[in-house]
Amino acid sequence: MKFGGASLSTAHGMLKACQIVKEYWVKQRVVLVVSAMKGVTDRLFEVATLLENKQIKKAFFIIDEIKKTHIKTLHEVDKRLQAVKIESELINLISRLKNFIKNVSNKKITRARIDYIVSFGERLSSPIVANALEMCGMTAYPIDASFIIATNSRFGNAVPLYKESQQYINQILFPLIKNNVIPVVTGYIGFTHGGCTTTLGRGGSDLTAAYLANLLSANALYLWKDVEGFYSEDPHKNKKAKLFTKLSYKTARNLAKKGAKIIYYKALTPVEKKHIPIYIKSFIYPESSGTLVAD
Repeated sequence: MKFGGASLSTAHGMLKACQIVKEYWVKQRVVLVVSAMKGVTDRLFEVATLLENKQIKKAFFIIDEIKKTHIKTLHEVDKRLQAVKIESELINLISRLKNFIKNVSNKKITRARIDYIVSFGERLSSPIVANALEMCGMTAYPIDASFIIATNSRFGNAVPLYKESQQYINQILFPLIKNNVIPVVTGYIGFTHGGCTTTLGRGGSDLTAAYLANLLSANALYLWKDVEGFYSEDPHKNKKAKLFTKLSYKTARNLAKKGAKIIYYKALTPVEKKHIPIYIKSFIYPESSGTLVAD
């Protein structure tokens, strides 16, 4: 399952996502992939641009705003005193990011360094979502995909590597899944052979979810969106847009390549290889049937 930034933009959205996950978790094993909270990745790209222009104070201001947003959301999700443990984790992540920026402030801001900076959106959202799942009666654990998703070194648009990743999936994810613990995996990011953080391109959280579905031989992939499925056009812009109830992998890929933003077109290949159905559904109206993408 994958939830995008729109569904994770507020504490209410996170808790609603958790209730959806719980309906499936009571019947089957679940692996969850999460995006950054809405707008956070864009702000982190802004931080990278400011760093290139040597505007460190402005960069730190944005980072502090991101920190406040996440801590506020955490305490809206979890009002218990124990939430301070997750808050400490978030503060540590922000400190890592700030220290990195200080260390590279007088160096060239390479594509690799930008990838590291923008990876923190998912790193910050994952522990909050895992904690929210625990609040809803499930057992969950945040997983940083920069330890399990091996990729090539094409920073900014990295390609996952199947064979290299499988050992990490076996060692880290399978024991959790076997014991009915929900791994809450950061979407969008991976790592190179040399250990550098990579990103999979915008929309890369869909690719993370599809890639994991392939490696885990999942029964299905669920992509939870802010619309009721795959439409012929953006339903927010055109109310007459047609909702597809079923699409082939090929048709869905062609529509995605032509600009349909409901799914990252590269995410279709990993699931198609193993004939894994994709269900594109609305987190706002989870009872709606949505769109099935299959053979």
